[in-house]
Amino acid sequence: MSNKTTTNLDVLIEQERRRASERIAKLKRAAAAELRRIDGKVIDLLRDQNPDLYDRLCHEASEAIAAEKVKRSIRAKEAASSSGAVNDGAASQTVDAEHEEVAPWNG
Repeated sequence: MSNKTTTNLDVLIEQERRRASERIAKLKRAAAAELRRIDGKVIDLLRDQNPDLYDRLCHEASEAIAAEKVKRSIRAKEAASSSGAVNDGAASQTVDAEHEEVAPWNG
């Protein structure tokens, strides 16, 4: 095969790969949407058929989400404090507002 034929074939292969990739992405989005609809229906059925269990699970889910939020916050603070060792230290100083003395600004 000549170089031009190989180049043309490479272009066609790339186009087909792109089309296949787009079709796969569309199928994945459709499957995810279907799963969300099913999940919603399961939640509705659970709420209607067993409200006590639904309430308990909602409470547990809320607590789990709050715990995850606390963990993320702790990790973020730890990351900020470890990167704070590199700065000049001015940002990490704490000020007691009750005992802070106000000095005139010398602009």
